[in-house]
Amino acid sequence: MSRPDASTFTPAKDTTGLDPIEALGALDDTTRANIIGTIVGHPKGAPSKKELEYYNPSVAASTLTDHLTHLEEVGLIEVVERDREGLERGQPYRFFQLTDAARELFDRNNLFESDAYRAMFAEVEKTDEIEAAEAVERPDGRSPN
Repeated sequence: MSRPDASTFTPAKDTTGLDPIEALGALDDTTRANIIGTIVGHPKGAPSKKELEYYNPSVAASTLTDHLTHLEEVGLIEVVERDREGLERGQPYRFFQLTDAARELFDRNNLFESDAYRAMFAEVEKTDEIEAAEAVERPDGRSPN
């Protein structure tokens, strides 16, 4: 996957608190860029940690948590939680999605194009457990990327 070059980005007039240089700089790390790609490619645009672990098998769970924290701190992703009522044991309730500012930044700079990532994502073989995790309703009614 090609990584974005922060030196060639198109700045926005209003980034709603997102520093584009810092945000794109966070993506210099291949693992963080892959995590963003996984979020963009996810059918609902908001994978759970279980799904992120599945799609990024070479990343240890603690390392994944560190990267998610960093991506949230720079304003690229946000955590959304759904009510646990009605969930079966083991079903996810926390999900990670792009912030609106991140999607705008990526769109302005032709990065992480949703259709391309979703097409790649659709080709991945999924276990029954991951298909069940994907089927869980996400808490935010906003349409995927």
